[in-house]
Formats: sequence, C-alpha cells, structure tokens
Amino acid sequence: VKRPLGEVLVEYGYATWEQIAEALASQYNLPLLKEIPRNIDPDVIEMIPRSIVEKYRVIPFEKNDEKKEIKVVTDEVLNLGRIIQEIRFTTGYNPIIYLTSRDNFETAYTDFYERKIGKEIVEELRIAETEIKEEDLTLEAEETEEVETAPIVRLVNSLIDGAIRDQASDIHIEPFEKEVVVRYRVDGVLRRIMSYPKHSHSGVVSRVKILSNLDISERRLPQDGKFYVRIDDEQYDLRVSTMPTIYGEKVVMRILQVSASKKRIEDLGFSEYNKKRLEQLIQHPYGIILVTGPTGSGKSTTLVAIINELKDVTNNIITIEDPVEYSIEGVNQCQVNPEIGLTFARMLRSVLRQDPDIIMVGEIRDRETAQLAIEASMTGHLVLSTLHTNNAPSAISRLVNLGVDPYLISTSLLGVLSQRLVRTLCNDCKEKVELREELVEMANTLYPDLERTEYRAVGCRSCKMSGYRGRTVISEVMIIDDEIRSMIVQGASEMELERIARKRGMRTMFEDGMEKVLKGITTVEEVKRVASLD
Repeated sequence: VKRPLGEVLVEYGYATWEQIAEALASQYNLPLLKEIPRNIDPDVIEMIPRSIVEKYRVIPFEKNDEKKEIKVVTDEVLNLGRIIQEIRFTTGYNPIIYLTSRDNFETAYTDFYERKIGKEIVEELRIAETEIKEEDLTLEAEETEEVETAPIVRLVNSLIDGAIRDQASDIHIEPFEKEVVVRYRVDGVLRRIMSYPKHSHSGVVSRVKILSNLDISERRLPQDGKFYVRIDDEQYDLRVSTMPTIYGEKVVMRILQVSASKKRIEDLGFSEYNKKRLEQLIQHPYGIILVTGPTGSGKSTTLVAIINELKDVTNNIITIEDPVEYSIEGVNQCQVNPEIGLTFARMLRSVLRQDPDIIMVGEIRDRETAQLAIEASMTGHLVLSTLHTNNAPSAISRLVNLGVDPYLISTSLLGVLSQRLVRTLCNDCKEKVELREELVEMANTLYPDLERTEYRAVGCRSCKMSGYRGRTVISEVMIIDDEIRSMIVQGASEMELERIARKRGMRTMFEDGMEKVLKGITTVEEVKRVASLD
C-alpha cells in the first residue's frame, strides 16, 4: 500500500511532523502556523461544514467580514485548489491557507470538533419521546445509578436522534484501546461521527441494554434485543446487537422506520418496466416467487410491499421471519426460534395447517425449507421467499444445489426478482456530462427516447459533500414461461437461462440501472458497483 513520504519519514525517525510542515510550507510558499489558536470564535468554526473539514482536513480560525476573507489551516497540500474552490463555494469568502503540522492539526480537530460535538450530544436532548416496554429489570444498584445518570442518557438519546435525522440505517458503537468511536451507516456507507472517552463506554452499553431489555450483567456473550423510539411523530424500531471484543462490547443498532411497513410496490422506486413485470407475477393465485440479493439490498422491504398489494379481507396471509422486521397490520406474523427447535421448516409445517392463502418465508436456508416451500406452492398457496444469490437466473441453480428436483422447480416457480440498492444523486449539485462511448449502443437499443447524457456526483452542503442523497433500487425480473421451464428441467446453466430470459424480455440489473443513469437518478459508477455489465 502506498503511503505519503512524510508519514514514512516520521515513522522511521528521519523527521518530525513539524519539520515536514516547515518543508512543505517553504515548497508551496504558504504561511506556517506553528500553533493553532485555542479560542476560535464558534461562528467561524460553523462557517465550514464538518463534512468539508473532514474531507479536506481544514479548520477555519479567523474571518474578516469587510474583506470577505477567511483564514483556514490544513496539514495537507495535495488538494489546495479544491480546498479553495470548496470554501469559496460554501462560505462566499476568499480563503487564506495556512499550513501546520499533523500533530497540531489533530489536537485542534479534537478540541473543536470531536469534543465539541461530544459535549453538544451530552447537553442537547432532542428526542421527544422514548417508548420502552415496561418490564421488571433486576440490576445492581451501582450499575443502575451509573447508567441512569443524565449525561449517559442524553448521550445515547442524542446518538439515536442524530442517526435518525441523518437517515442512517445503522449505528455502530465501537470500543478501541484509547477511545470509543461512533459511526453511522448512511446510504450504505459508514461515516465516522464522533468519539467519546473510554471510561464512559460501560455506561453507554448498559443504557442500551436496559432500553433493549438485555442482561446488563452479561458481557461475555453476544445478545440481541430491540426497543422503540418516537421522533417528530414518527416511530422507529431499533434492533440491537451486542458483541464482546478485546476492548469491550461493540454495539450495533439497526434503525427500521415503522411507516415502511405501509409501503407498496409503487413506493419502492422500481422502473416502470420491472414494476409491471412484478405486478404481473403477484397476480397468480399459487406458485412461488423469489426475491434475491445480498444482505442490505432491500429484500425485506420489497416483500412487505408485495404483501401490502395482496392484503385484503379475503386472504389469510402468514409470514415466517427471523426476526420480524416490520409489523404489518392484518397479517399473521411468526418469528422462528432455533434455540427451542422452532425453525423455518417446522414453522412452515404448522402454517400449512392454518388454512393460509399466502405464505411468506423470510429466507430459504436449507433443503428442508426449500422442499416444503416448493410443495406448499404446488398445493394452492402463493409462497414468497428470499435467497442470497447474485442475479435472478442463479436462484434456480441455488435451489438445485440445495437438493430440490429441477422438475419441481420448473412446475412451481413463477418468477425471480433480483435487486440491489444504489445511491441516488444529489439534485442540488449533480453535473451533466456526455454519455461515455461504451454505453451509447445499449442506450440506443433499450432507451431510444432518453437523452444521451449521464450525470456525475459533485458534492455540496446539502449532501454533506458526498454527491449523493438517498438510495433507490435497480432490479431484474425473470418470469418463468414454458421455454424457461423446459430449460430448467434440462439442467441449463445460469448463462443459458439468462440468455433465454433476456430473449423473453428480462432486462439485466445493469440495463435497468442504465435507465436511472440516463434519467439522472444515479451514476454509472454506482450501477457498476453492484451490477455487472456482462
């Protein structure tokens, strides 16, 4: 891995960070700031968003309103042009760049950002209401007093509040040797938010455990729980997982918006073409429909939307999940519990005696569950389930590998929806560019009515300099017709199945993503990240 020369020189004792800074200041003709002021006006600090501070390693320390100038200090020289451009765009002031050593910069950054943010999080409580199940908790008196102290409670509440306002899907609280780091996963990408002192960590973990009804005294084993919060009249379900590490317990909280349980297919962002194909599939009274993709690709949300389309008083819908992620009104939802032998397969056998019309099996993990799901779909039930596969055709080979007879697959499988999530461009800063040459032919063939342009991510204050805001779905829908059924029975390969499926109207995920590229919804880079061109 390539490393900066200065870093190598300091590591091997050939120079100090101060000497490196002096040399760079002389080389680039920049003023050297040996000591960053400790009494910077908060108004000056707030002029530059923290995202820019982190991305370009700059700290503002003085401004002149009359001259419209702002002094900033950095320890990097590689992006000077970009730094000047971003600060002018963000503040409307002309930046004067100072150079300092890495040690000075890190100290100032901690003082003005991490400690400041930590103090704000402790002092500012914005969560309007936290709803916790009322159950007796047996705690040691000392532990109870520690975790119920106001700073700990406000810190945990503010972390949750901040994550929800940033539209994060997960909160990671990670203990290391000298500090505890908090990161949010926003639009599928983890971002460092803050750190707090190590000595506060046991109190934070215990507070989360109390909220989640977990054993506060058990620190050696992983635990799972959940609790609810309400912010701005919106309820959120937080799934908590704790795991022991060498420096303490790591906590991950997954955030689920309860209102997502009311979403329908039209709300998910499918292309009009694939939406119609999916709606065609779910009109069948019996058979099995599979949704495939990796963890975090939106499979559960899609299943919920399908159930909402099918839900009415004439249908008995039963779900088998691990765990139940969204509570759906009017649907019988069951959770597996492998610890007592309540597996997907065992639950599915019981469900079949409950006179169901539609069955949703959270995931097909083994041969027994696959066999039972197939059999259920052949006896007058519509079965919905998920698999972890890369694309739609590979779902068939996955079932075969699990031991399901190809003939049974061919007679029961209605179709496969494979999907991924891609980040959507920020509308405030995206920039139109000419469509790259290798994609023109595909665009001409599939989307002749769309403009031959694409957009690139730029970054601005609205999107915290990432260039993206939110996510959408790209997908491929393989409808099983007589020709494909015949191919399945003959043991056709994934490539052969894909060739026939495309001939019969399936657009690949990349092709579906290209429509969103041409419409300026996402970028080619995002589509390539999750889908193959071939």
